[in-house]
Amino acid sequence: MASLVLTKRGMVIEADKSIHSQLRLITFSDGPPYETLHAISKTMAPYFKSYVKETGRAHRDGDKMVPLVEKKIAELEMGLLHLQQNIDIPEISLPVHPIVAQVIKQCEEEGRKPKVADFGDKVEDSTFLNQLQNGVNRWIKEIQKVTKLNRDPESGTALQEISFWLNLERALHRIQEKRESIEISLTLDILKHGKRFHATVSFDTDTGLKQALATVNDYNPLMKDFPINDLLSATELERIRSSVQQIFMHLRKIRSTKYPIQRVLRLVEAISRDLGQQLLKVLGTRRLMHIPFDEFEKVMGQCFEVFTTWDDEYDKLTGLLRDVVKKKRDEHMKMVWRVLPAHKKLQSRMEHMRRFRRQHEQLRTVIVRVLRPVRQSSNNSTMENTDNDNVKVEFALDAADANAISEVNLAYENVKEVDCLDISKEGQESWDAAVHRYEERIERVEARITAHLRDQLGTAKNANEMFRIFSRFNALFVRPHIRGAIREYQTQLIQRVKDDIEALHEKFKVQYAQSKCCRMSMVRDLPPVAGSIIWVKQIDYQLTMYLKRVEDVLGKGWESHIEGQKLKADGDSFRMKLSTQEIFDDWARKVQARNLGVTGRIFTIENVRSRTGRGNVLKLKVNFLPEIITLSKEVRNLRNLGFRVPLPIVNKAHQANQLYPFAISLIESIRTYERTLEKVR
Repeated sequence: MASLVLTKRGMVIEADKSIHSQLRLITFSDGPPYETLHAISKTMAPYFKSYVKETGRAHRDGDKMVPLVEKKIAELEMGLLHLQQNIDIPEISLPVHPIVAQVIKQCEEEGRKPKVADFGDKVEDSTFLNQLQNGVNRWIKEIQKVTKLNRDPESGTALQEISFWLNLERALHRIQEKRESIEISLTLDILKHGKRFHATVSFDTDTGLKQALATVNDYNPLMKDFPINDLLSATELERIRSSVQQIFMHLRKIRSTKYPIQRVLRLVEAISRDLGQQLLKVLGTRRLMHIPFDEFEKVMGQCFEVFTTWDDEYDKLTGLLRDVVKKKRDEHMKMVWRVLPAHKKLQSRMEHMRRFRRQHEQLRTVIVRVLRPVRQSSNNSTMENTDNDNVKVEFALDAADANAISEVNLAYENVKEVDCLDISKEGQESWDAAVHRYEERIERVEARITAHLRDQLGTAKNANEMFRIFSRFNALFVRPHIRGAIREYQTQLIQRVKDDIEALHEKFKVQYAQSKCCRMSMVRDLPPVAGSIIWVKQIDYQLTMYLKRVEDVLGKGWESHIEGQKLKADGDSFRMKLSTQEIFDDWARKVQARNLGVTGRIFTIENVRSRTGRGNVLKLKVNFLPEIITLSKEVRNLRNLGFRVPLPIVNKAHQANQLYPFAISLIESIRTYERTLEKVR
């Protein structure tokens, strides 16, 4: 029956005001009370959130009440859902025979415990005994209504499964209390005295009470304190993720119970259904296809953290369950480990949504970049407003270019208006239809971009200009239509890259000592080893730039392209030859092997051939070898290049640096002295 509730807005009804302005009207539709209350509570949360968002209270510094109230509303909704989904355990009645009840009452008044002898001749009366036996049989049937009660774990929610076992435990304990009551015990004693052993001996066996109690006592360590409420009341994605983690940690208690493995798997499926519903509830107010792209990526990242946490924790649980099965050694039991998590459907949709928005954002960004509008002479405004979904151009555009940008915006509008989180059959059809309409519009944009790209490539003056054009457009090469239109240019430019890498290889084969770079390094006072390493690094950098050109031409993922695979292999093979560490290690080994140092006398006298060819002459030399000078320069340059020069070599170079000014001064003085002698002679 539907109900109408009238509540006063103020404390009293004022006569000078209209009634309708002083009352609130609430209608309760027909149905179970908890269902009605739950429906009302579901309207409270959205209404409260809308009010908070409109007034901006959520963003005020120090306002901690809003999240707290949101949490309380969620807990209220979850509690009402709990009551609504509660599976009622039947309340049984065990009526006692009137004569037995009368005797017990009489004994209580007399202050003594009743016994069989108090019934006198009645214990021999077959009619009385038959009545008692029939009553006991009815008790058995009543108790069996509870002890044989079960529920299908494949249906409903995880909360229903948990509540079922907790409620069943309470119901069984109440039955156990009745079983141990004086009324039941005395009735069974009378039947035993009357030799109705069939009724008394089989009573506990037939009711199954002890077995049922043993079962719930074994299962309920798993069911008690189950953290399902944390999931059902979560209002943030991070809380959902942490609650999933807590739930799976709690499920590890299965090791110490005999809770059936198949039932655990069905419970996991129910938790998955709850997870999907809670995600939809939290994401429902986000309008994922309307929010800015950066915010969308953040929300998606949090969602996929939840999914990853589920996958990781489920894998751990599966391993634990397999160990449990092995320990039980149930050889006859073939386990079916297949679980169908309901949230996987939502996960698949969200993966599609994320891929779709990334591709759209990529397309939108590249279109704005490549269809550069011409600036009007009187307009100093910026080219674009980087709003997520709309491109606002304030320049004079070519009509076709402006149309292309407009087409992208209109194409996205088709998808924005669809409920992207509706994973029902109708929702899937609506989503597919919207994406199809989007693709149809984008094809027209692609045709425009393809023409634009081919025009630019056709007017390019050289290969370098073509490479620059490709680097601007390569983000769109994932689109088959555009990729097919520029294939002929790709072949041409890839061949150019191959030729450049081959020329670089030939340059490397000549080796540093025979190269022009070596002569230039000597002019710039670069020592041989440091010059060789710099030369190799330059070749490596050029190789990297050539391979970057391959990415510009083929787009991201070029390594999986047929031509790209070969170039990648050739590039890696070439790069292995460009090891500068080997050059450095070889130099360090040779320097340490040689006994280079500054020891002995300052001057030495050498016997050299005379310039006139008439015998030998003695010449004065400074005892400071050229190799010492070169060593000092090598150490300085190699350390600047980031190499760790061994300490003994550094010490030698340091000693050479200290003596270098004096040695050079002496060498120059001797050279001046010799030239003066030549002029005097």
